[in-house]
Amino acid sequence: MKQRYLRSTVLAGIMACAMLLAGFREPNREWTCDVVVYGATAGGTIAAIAAAWEGAEVILVEPGRNVGGMVTGGLSHNDYGDRSVIGGMALEFYRKVAEHYGKPLYYWRGPEPHVGEQIFMEWLQEAGVKVLFGNRVTGVLKINGAIERITLSGGGAVSGGVFIDATYEGDLLARAGVSYTVGREAVDAYGESWAGRRAILPDGHQMQPRISPFDETGKMLPLINPEPMVGEGEADNAVQGYGFRLIVTDDAENMIPFPEPDQYDPGQFELVKRYYETYPDAGNMVHLWPTLPNGKTDMNSSGPISTNVVDGLNWEFPDADYERRDEIWQLMKEYTLGLLYFLSHDPSVPERIRLETQQMGLCRDEFKDNDHWPHQLYIRSARRMTGEYILTQHDLERDTVKYDAIGMGSYNMDVRHVQRTWIPVSRFPELHYEVYNEGYISIPVAPYEIPYRSLLPRYEECSNLIVPVCISASHLAYASVRMEPQYMIMGQAAGVAAAMAIKERSPVHRIDISLLQEKLAGQDQVLSLKGNPYGAFGYGDEIIIDNNMKRFTDKTGTWRGIETEPGDRYQMNFSRNEGSAGSFIFRPWLEKEGLYEVSIWYPSGNADATAVPVLISHRGGVEKRVINQREHGGEWINLGTFNLQAGSREVVRVVSEGADGAVVADAVRFQYIR
Repeated sequence: MKQRYLRSTVLAGIMACAMLLAGFREPNREWTCDVVVYGATAGGTIAAIAAAWEGAEVILVEPGRNVGGMVTGGLSHNDYGDRSVIGGMALEFYRKVAEHYGKPLYYWRGPEPHVGEQIFMEWLQEAGVKVLFGNRVTGVLKINGAIERITLSGGGAVSGGVFIDATYEGDLLARAGVSYTVGREAVDAYGESWAGRRAILPDGHQMQPRISPFDETGKMLPLINPEPMVGEGEADNAVQGYGFRLIVTDDAENMIPFPEPDQYDPGQFELVKRYYETYPDAGNMVHLWPTLPNGKTDMNSSGPISTNVVDGLNWEFPDADYERRDEIWQLMKEYTLGLLYFLSHDPSVPERIRLETQQMGLCRDEFKDNDHWPHQLYIRSARRMTGEYILTQHDLERDTVKYDAIGMGSYNMDVRHVQRTWIPVSRFPELHYEVYNEGYISIPVAPYEIPYRSLLPRYEECSNLIVPVCISASHLAYASVRMEPQYMIMGQAAGVAAAMAIKERSPVHRIDISLLQEKLAGQDQVLSLKGNPYGAFGYGDEIIIDNNMKRFTDKTGTWRGIETEPGDRYQMNFSRNEGSAGSFIFRPWLEKEGLYEVSIWYPSGNADATAVPVLISHRGGVEKRVINQREHGGEWINLGTFNLQAGSREVVRVVSEGADGAVVADAVRFQYIR
């Protein structure tokens, strides 16, 4: 990567930096620049920096008061998918995170919010990007199919040569008259097998049966979407559940107990009350797992009634005006606080749940300027542009190679429930009406290339707009590409492309794609895995296969991924088998045959097995080593030197059958000797 991306981040002076950047918020002023980025999400922030590094004068306009979007707004536990496709400035961000905490790359999925914002703010300052905080786009002036100027809620206006809409909502593209869609397509729209309304099936976040949706008078209870469901596989306006990813802790010195909201009404949570009355042994609706540094958790949806809002407010949000959105934001905050207070205090909640929830609280050292509440609502999907190329399920499963690739994606098509609904259920001799959640799927995909065309509106609609967040994609494809690392990857491509369009005096649709790809590749963006199956890891003579590198591992039996303990794991997590017969297989791709020193890494625990068979397959056959996993954890253990064949095949197998404790599989290293 070019040297400018490797400059170290000195995490100091952030307040002075914030004051400098906020100083560009002046009413009734007009600014002019080369590239205007609207939305300081992680993708927008990266886009602005990338364009500035290419020599463009950049102004970043942010409706709120913070940069980083969900990466700094509660979603610290970032979802990666196949980490080998994450390169360029996204990878550099995670390197900065690792440097800050003095840990290996990806040991933590992401930083504490205040740390992430420090990194982004100092990066912006280093790049010389002007930031206008507290400004929503209120109008767009287009001339001859190109945006000339946007007017802002703060009273000013910004003119530019190229505009980038990096918001989660797609507000700039909508006001620019660019086509978009909201909701789920039908199965027959693009021939996607997982499209449309889904069947009501068991899943990890489903309601248990026999909970009635009506009160004693026949009125529908709160927290249920009153809209009738369309037929299975048909289109609707559904978007994934919204909510807040709270940063919580049980550290008494840093914890602020969940407060009672001003508009608290315990009757709003009658559904929760009924749930625990029917299932008194049910688990908590919220959780605290130490998934972040310093004993913190970003609280995600974890129960059938969770911090996700799926009562229809999420459906209304994408096309709502700013005033209504602010109301919905507040309603969702009050709902979340109310749920937490109800779980902590209401006598209808089992005592064990109340006591457990009372041990959690907001973090005193996070979101200090917002009453310790996240500044960003988790908008999993909103508007999606209908642009030059619509990414669909097929592009993620089969047609994965694109001539204009500007980055890669890899995460499952992951759709959180879109609604809580009710259906009639025949329970002889009566017909019952029961509450269920609908919409959840999580379908694995292959690593796929993201085409530049999916970031572009139709040429005839706008010739100088790039959209790296609300990209042109179906509901299903967007459910994969919506992850923050991919937003950063697409943001970098958007920033570089915008600067190129300025230099070439060209519409964004007609820049030199080969040159764009050359520039991105020179900045370590991963455009393809062809010829380099390890992507961003770029292994040479030393190859390390981590347990969650799915393309290079396999397993039989039951292996759970563990992130929260112990501390001497290799990178993000390790896999553990606690009694089932099976094997964990490491299957590297070796470019050349020859002698390799093979080493294994695992964390140690007192409950781990003392005699774990490890089988090494080589040209001469199979050799067996026996490892005591209670000892020597957190270091490379040499298994020997072996003559290995080139290509992809099983080399190391960790066997759990007959073990006297838990068996761990974490990482294996192959060091080429000759």
